[in-house]
Amino acid sequence: MKKWTLFLVMIIALLNTSCKSSYYGGYAATPNLTINYNVEADLKLDTTKVLQASSTTSVIFGFMKFGDNTFSDAFGGNVGDREKSAATYKALNGTGFDIIVNPKYLVKVRKGLFIKKITATVAGYGAKVILK
Repeated sequence: MKKWTLFLVMIIALLNTSCKSSYYGGYAATPNLTINYNVEADLKLDTTKVLQASSTTSVIFGFMKFGDNTFSDAFGGNVGDREKSAATYKALNGTGFDIIVNPKYLVKVRKGLFIKKITATVAGYGAKVILK
């Protein structure tokens, strides 16, 4: 009986312990840096074909997300932005183009009892940025 009591006390003690993390921060010296935002560039637009791609994310129980894990860095914050970024990445990946000109996005949200599916589709013309 004493072994079971000791074992139970050790299990409870183990479950009540927690991990601790520490953060030590400090101020860094700000470098004297100037950035010139006046960049001249041309766009080489290809209107012969339309770039198009789709991305779907499934959200289960409101917090488990399953979908694409590669994104462009163009969006953030609104419903469907994760899927728009993934669709944009898919449309541009491997084409040699830098941007999608005049993109059109179609975002569909389907809600079920436990599952929500968000699908975004992008279509537009590819363009290459050429710096002067």
